[in-house]
Amino acid sequence: MAVIQTVGLSKRYKDRWAVDGLNLQVEQGDIYGFIGQNGAGKSTTLKLLCGLAKPTQGEALIFGKPIRDSVARRRVGALIEQPGLYPDLSGRENLRLYAVLLGLDSPERQVEAVLKTVGLSSKEKKPVCHYSMGMKQRLGVGLALLGGPDLLLLDEPINGLDPEGIREMRELLLRLNREQGLTILISSHILGELSKIATRYGVIRAGRMAEQIAAAELEQKCADYLLLRADQPQKAAALLEQALRLTRWEMRPEGEIRIYETTDAKAVGQTLAQAGIAVEEMSLRRQDLEDYFLERMGGADRV
Repeated sequence: MAVIQTVGLSKRYKDRWAVDGLNLQVEQGDIYGFIGQNGAGKSTTLKLLCGLAKPTQGEALIFGKPIRDSVARRRVGALIEQPGLYPDLSGRENLRLYAVLLGLDSPERQVEAVLKTVGLSSKEKKPVCHYSMGMKQRLGVGLALLGGPDLLLLDEPINGLDPEGIREMRELLLRLNREQGLTILISSHILGELSKIATRYGVIRAGRMAEQIAAAELEQKCADYLLLRADQPQKAAALLEQALRLTRWEMRPEGEIRIYETTDAKAVGQTLAQAGIAVEEMSLRRQDLEDYFLERMGGADRV
């Protein structure tokens, strides 16, 4: 079931398209890693999905209903940019205030449950201005959890955290997904951490979806591969597929052939030589996660 589906979703600010014809799909139970360079449109997309911005064109469906549908919106919890915390109030007081503003039934019970979920003490009385960054971010997630949403939208929730804070946030998100069944869309530029929890990825480039890929498929693509360059790449690929019965390979736009299954390099060379195809380069390579995403985002700038 598609929890989020956008069709041609677009947002224009004056003469610039922040989001341009975005087609995104998040399935129920996903931890969806949303990746892109600074300015690619990640935060704007999340604002569109939770109703904080109005699309210029296109549409977005949440649980099969338009975002403006009040029932659908009540099923969404969001933490966009920084949590809106009152610095002189304690974490408990912040949660209780938001619970009352949201008109929730049994606010005290909900506050207790949320504090326990995010790992904050219900007896802690110090104001949040004295909280660590990790505590503030977990409290921000707690605010998003009020009302018992089925979908969480999180914009850079681990940005600025120390290693311990990142670990705590990672464990919290995994618990929410596995134990409570929440679907989570999370934007982050810390690719190594995202790879530890994401089940699917979406790569946004200049406001458009560059690629959506499952974690299992990505793992295969980032495995060892045999890189081959030949003077007749199309002919070489067709010949190798037939002669060596290859099933996992791809032809890159620049004519580079990548073979992702165990293959005898000597057999590859002999097969091509017998057909009169010259091998220009052949080597064993490994593409790591960062290289893969940087390539699809269009450069090595910070994401």
